[in-house]
Amino acid sequence: MFERKGEITYPASAGDADTVMMAAIEAGAEDVDSSEDGHVIWCGDTDLNEVATALEAALGESESTKLVWKPVTTTELDLEGMQKLMKLIDALEDDDDVQRVTANFEAPDSVMDQL
Repeated sequence: MFERKGEITYPASAGDADTVMMAAIEAGAEDVDSSEDGHVIWCGDTDLNEVATALEAALGESESTKLVWKPVTTTELDLEGMQKLMKLIDALEDDDDVQRVTANFEAPDSVMDQL
């Protein structure tokens, strides 16, 4: 359901999608997700330090560099399922012992509008 990956994030001001993609490829990254909010660069968990160092030389300091659990498969939820899931996630996030919550759901825009 999840795989361990390195995640490096940059603001949109770091460069356009092509510039960031080329820098990521040269640094040894596996994938790049670019949007108007910024860039998320994915790499193998054991390659995180090397990729982050190479990207810092090319793009400057990143917003964050961390190991994460990335979903491999996702599950689409209806309104009732989303309500239950949001209640569970809120309860987990309120627990002082929980550092981070990772989920693998997708919700259609119509369901998100109803929430």
